[in-house]
Order: sequence, then C-alpha cells, then structure tokens
Amino acid sequence: RLTTMAHVHLVSSFLAAPWTHASEPIQCTTAIVGGGWAGVYSAWRLAVDAAVADASSVCLFEARQAVGGRTYSVDVDGLTVDIGAYRFGMSMHLPADLIVNHFKLETVCYEPSCSPDAEMNATLYRIVDADGHNAGYATPVRAMLREALGRGVRVFYRHELTGIYDGGGDALAEGGASLLHFAGGGGVVRASAVLLNLPRQAVERLDPASVVFDRGPSVRAKLATTILTNCTPCQAGPVAEAHEDVKVYAIYDHPWWVSKLGLAEGTFASVDADPPLVGRYHDGPIRRRGKEPPGPAALEAVYTFTLEHPQVKWYLPFVRDLAGEPLTVTTDPALLLPLHTRLMDYHRAAFAARGYNASAEPPPREVVLGIWTTDKLALLPSPTSSMMHVQTSTPGACPAEPCLRGVTPRQYVDAVATPNSRRRIHLANNDFTWTGYQGKPCCWAEQSLRAVERILVREWALPRPAWLDKQYWTDLVGEADATAASAASSDAAAAVASSDDALPQAALWRAAREWRRLSRRSSDASE
Repeated sequence: RLTTMAHVHLVSSFLAAPWTHASEPIQCTTAIVGGGWAGVYSAWRLAVDAAVADASSVCLFEARQAVGGRTYSVDVDGLTVDIGAYRFGMSMHLPADLIVNHFKLETVCYEPSCSPDAEMNATLYRIVDADGHNAGYATPVRAMLREALGRGVRVFYRHELTGIYDGGGDALAEGGASLLHFAGGGGVVRASAVLLNLPRQAVERLDPASVVFDRGPSVRAKLATTILTNCTPCQAGPVAEAHEDVKVYAIYDHPWWVSKLGLAEGTFASVDADPPLVGRYHDGPIRRRGKEPPGPAALEAVYTFTLEHPQVKWYLPFVRDLAGEPLTVTTDPALLLPLHTRLMDYHRAAFAARGYNASAEPPPREVVLGIWTTDKLALLPSPTSSMMHVQTSTPGACPAEPCLRGVTPRQYVDAVATPNSRRRIHLANNDFTWTGYQGKPCCWAEQSLRAVERILVREWALPRPAWLDKQYWTDLVGEADATAASAASSDAAAAVASSDDALPQAALWRAAREWRRLSRRSSDASE
C-alpha cells in the first residue's frame, strides 16, 4: 500500500495558499516564477533584505502546493527526512552565511566525526533544531518566505507557467511589460521584469513562441535560445534517455546499526543482488528523547544515480508517480521485506561478531523513496547542470553537449542569466549552470544562489548583504558590478536625502534602471 500525501505532512505545507483565478491580469512589477532556493531568495532580497522594491509589487508563482523545489523536507513518523538537497559547506557562503549569520540556525557536522567529505574535500553541515534533531534543509527557505509574506510579497501556488508573451513597450523603459500565462485557469500576469527559477524541463515545456526565447540577431540571444531549447546534458542522441537520482530510507523502530553494531558513520554498498544497496549510516535522522531508547530512526539504504549504478532502477516500480512528486512513502511488503532481508544479510557477520542474531531484527515500519527523474514531463526533475559529463565517473554514461562546442563558461553564464534583455527576462537555476565553473560542482543550492545574486546585483543594483562574506560576494559579482551597485546605492541615498520622497526604494530603483540602460548599451555595442 502506498501512503497518500494526506498521511504525510510536508514541512512547508503550512505556507500553501488556495488556487486563485483572475479575470483581469495580475499586475506585478517583478514576477518570480519558481519557489526553489533562488526564487524565494530573490523575492526576499528585493522586498526584505535589501528592501529596494515595494513588497506588494513582487509576486512569486509556484507550480506546486509548497515552496522548496528540490530542497524537499518531509515529516515521517516524527522524523524530518530530506529526500532532496540536505547539506552544505561553510565555504559555500551562499547559503552558509544566510543560514549561520543571518538566521542563526543551529548546525552540526553531517558526518559525526566532522571528517571532510571525500567529494567536496570539506566538512559538510546540516541544520538541526534545538534538540539536535534534523530540522530539514528547507528551514531557511521557509524562513525567507515567512518574512517576505510578512512584508507583503504576494505568493501564488499551483501556478504552472506555460508561456511568456510581449506585453508591449520596452521593459527597460516606463510602461513596458511581459504577459505571463499559467495553466489550468491560473490567469494572466503583467510584469515589468521576470525572473525564472525553473528547471530545464519546465523551460523546455514553455510555448516555443514565448519571448523568453529571444529570436534577435545578437550572438548572446542566439546562444541563450539554443541552450534553453536544444542543449540537454547527458543526451547521447536526438531523444534524451531519462536517468534518476535515487534515495531510499528504511524507517525502523530503533537504530540497530548504531545501538547494536556501532555503525554511526560510514558507507556501505552491494549492488550484486536485489535490492541493491548504496547507503550511508550517518545520513538518516534518529529521534532521541533523553534516557529513553532512541527511535524511530531512518537508515539511508540507497543514495546514488542510475548513471553510476543502473541496478537501483529496481526501486522504480514502487514509485507512485515518477513524473509527479518525487516522494513516495510506502508500507508495501513487496519492498519492505526484501529490503530488510538484504540489509540483514549484508550485516549478518557484524551482528554475529557482537553476539546478535540478525534474523531476530524486526523489519522497518515503512520506506521513504525520493526518486528524481530527468523525464521531460517531470514536475520536479533531477538536477543536471550543463557539462555534467565532467562529474560522472562512468565512461560514456553522460556525453558532452555538442551544442556547447566552442562556448566558454562565461559566455554560457551571461547568456542564460538574461535570455531576453529588452523584455527583462532572467533565469537562475542550477540546471542552467556550467558544471565546475569557478570550482562549483553540480548539483548544490549554491549554484542557483550564486546565479541569482549575480543577476540581482547586475539588474537591480542590490548592495552586498550585510551577512554575506565581502570577498566571496566581490569575487562572485566582479569588481565592476560591485562598484556600480555601490554607486547606485549611494546615488539613491543622496536622492532620498535631498527630496521629500517617502520611498527610498523608488530612488534606488531609478538609479538602478539608469545603470541598466547604460550597461545594456555597452553590452549591445560589444556584441
């Protein structure tokens, strides 16, 4: 039996709002589409942190019923399980400085020994509550959204974007706008600026006539359109074969791997029989209550990718809806019993060495599956940044994209950041980042946050956040943009000081807009 979503409480579901329909276009100065890390962050930066925009003019649209995107924290049996993104390093100042310096959330080492992660060569951390239990990586996303809502940002759930069209005028001038259309009666939105925090599949599903696909003559516009429409990573032929990221947690009444085997840290793998195992002892949350025996507890039995271990496709038939929500919570004995038997067989010698009988261990009460696919119809697809082949160890599993031959990382980044400059349409999502650029691998929240912070500085002239490491920010946005953003802020402050204008953000907006015009002329001339 597959447990329905009614039996599982999404950590962020309290933020859900009813589906709205508008007969007249919804008016927004800035429309942000996609409620992942970058989408919520941009709304929060504009309306709360930098406060350069009238909060009520900032609109956030999300296709699902909750924010977070691929940062997906879910409560199961009193445990907060992250089936998506879940950890970060302190050198990843976005998001680390936001988590630690601004929201002052409690964190602990991801590995109990605080050993450096083998892949990242750095100690990684996760967010915990006051009792030391996993709080979920969605915690800062929820915190930003609460503050944005409190300030007046408008949030619309169950709004899936289908196309963006010319709303008349030049968006860089007064009165110019784009029209955003949403599926299922979601209405039409008129916005002066658009920021897309959408995965690759959602962008590719947009109406080809959308103005996000600029048909202009510039080299940058042509490159952006190619990347957004016909440049899928890991595609060997004309039709991309879907691959999956697979997480499997077995929920036990007590953590036998810790209490009986002393395995609080480390990895294990055995893919030569079904069900395959590629797990970690230290990943899953464990509920601890004073002197009471610990439990329930989640053992991560699998975390890998079908590109690396195709054997884990064994778990796919147990997924409720592969193209829908990535979460499945099940008590199906056809999964629970074989998985438990496999775990016991793998650890049988370790049990015996400590005087225990593995056969006496009761099976898990349920299994949590987090299955992320690159299928074209996926609502929340697996993250796959461009040039992903440099990060895969299986030869031939992920060929390089022919569409990027001769393209430099900087050309790529600039093109996707603003695919249509005249319509002020911008894009930030880790699917549209260059794997390894500036030393950043796929597929971490930092990729999206770096992309959107660069856009916010360049297009809105936002100053450096007080909580963010200064050198990191300057290296990210570049000396020229950092200086220009500072100058725009100074000009705005001077304008406010010399007038009766009651809205400082309006002056900053005017200064930023003038700077954008000058920057665009310079950019167009260079092309």
